[in-house]
Amino acid sequence: MINAIVFDVDDTIYDQQAPFRRAISRVFPDFDMADMNKAYIRYRHYSDLGFPKVIAGEWEIEYFRFYRTNETLKDLGYPEISRATGDYFQEIYEYELENITMLDEMRLTLDFLKKRNIPVGVITNGPTEHQLKKIRKLGLYDYVEPSHVIVSQATGFQKPEKEIFNLAAQQFGMNPETTLYVGDSYDNDVMGGHNGGWKTMWFNHRGRSISQKKKVHDVEIDSFEQLFGAVKVLFDLPDNKYIMDSNDKANPVLELGVKAGLNLAAERLLATKAFDLKTVSTMLELSKKQVEFLTLKGYK
Repeated sequence: MINAIVFDVDDTIYDQQAPFRRAISRVFPDFDMADMNKAYIRYRHYSDLGFPKVIAGEWEIEYFRFYRTNETLKDLGYPEISRATGDYFQEIYEYELENITMLDEMRLTLDFLKKRNIPVGVITNGPTEHQLKKIRKLGLYDYVEPSHVIVSQATGFQKPEKEIFNLAAQQFGMNPETTLYVGDSYDNDVMGGHNGGWKTMWFNHRGRSISQKKKVHDVEIDSFEQLFGAVKVLFDLPDNKYIMDSNDKANPVLELGVKAGLNLAAERLLATKAFDLKTVSTMLELSKKQVEFLTLKGYK
């Protein structure tokens, strides 16, 4: 059974696209916001591509930051930028990162884990000081012991290398076979965790697609609203081992937990009295049974 859980940080603990979006709109006023999701995915791609060169001492961190912004814009058909513009974008992006906040659904999940005394850890790629600053800003130390936080630059390894997962398992005192790793990047988080022998949850809230041959994750969710329901089921069942059995074609109990997360989101929206049940049902694509359940609870 699963008895511990470890999280990625960027775009898992918080919505990383929000500060990126605000920085792009401030620095590049002619940027077409319809390109934002593509730009963000390309930016993450070039971050993953370039950072190993920083780790290896081949690139300075300043050039790496310019590179990922410049290549992202070029891919989308925008003109190349100067180093000065790249530095300015990084300055504004870091300013916006000062305003990051943990989403309510993630805090609800971490509160549940803390109450149940479930061991929690963090593995994140990136520059040490930069990532630790985010962790402090998000208040993660309220839920995670400092010794249970690993930042790639400080180790000499980075996700998806299995060595960083092996190091984490040893440092955190966790058994990979009974530990769930949660992250949004299939290549870094899912493949990395899988290669290290960990169970994995793919937090696919950006709607990325993968080839059929590549699927190795144990669980997939596609929204912050589903996270609490999925985690609650995994740790509340008396024996949840079969849920993580790769031979299972479907996990009906886990599916119920995910849907419970959607019910929670629906009730929060309805409690604001800004939306009626029909509107919320359409927004969250609730099933007929979910609508019937909410109706029985008195929502209209």
